[in-house]
Amino acid sequence: MEKSDQYCERIFTLLVASNNKIRFNELHKTLNTLDVKISKPTLIQHLHHLHAKGFILRKKENKQNVTYQVNWKKFEQLKEALEFKKVIAHNLENEKIFKSMSFEDQIVFVTGILTMEQILNLQLYINDILEPKSKALHNLGFLLIHRLYDNYRRWLLDTCRQSRENSQRAFDLLNKTREDYQNLLFERSVKPARAPTKNNHDVPRNPDGTQSVRKTEQQNTDETPQ
Repeated sequence: MEKSDQYCERIFTLLVASNNKIRFNELHKTLNTLDVKISKPTLIQHLHHLHAKGFILRKKENKQNVTYQVNWKKFEQLKEALEFKKVIAHNLENEKIFKSMSFEDQIVFVTGILTMEQILNLQLYINDILEPKSKALHNLGFLLIHRLYDNYRRWLLDTCRQSRENSQRAFDLLNKTREDYQNLLFERSVKPARAPTKNNHDVPRNPDGTQSVRKTEQQNTDETPQ
């Protein structure tokens, strides 16, 4: 990824995380606090680029204050992702609460997170098809969604690293979940089609599937000796 793309990515991610309007000076200060070393002229350049693409909204509050925020009309799927994150944050306020769950519940929760993440990613791919001119949205969206949900995956892996037993239990539970999905989706029993018998192989059929015997009866009549 080019340096300019990395700057845009960081700026956009910060605006999404804030989910609110941010003044220019505050945005510049926050980026530098997060070790994104960027000058004000460079920041202005990338903000103009994001604004020109329609990714963000720019509003001049007064002569000295200009604010920026995400243009959510272009990011409906991402907004849904953020709403889902709020639900998660409400139920799991922090890492401590997540790790207080039983190991089995942690795995079930993370499995749900992974499923949600992949569904949202698929929606972004479909958006690329619906709006080919907005493909740049996919790259930003994919990155954001990954960051939103990666903490829970990382916390589960931390638990796995505590012991080989934890790792094996996680592997076995995930394997069973995968097999259950596989059986549900790909291994449904299908009744085989009944092979034709010698008696009805060449017998014509009516549109409703019943055997047509009229022609056969007529043939028999015609062939009867007078």
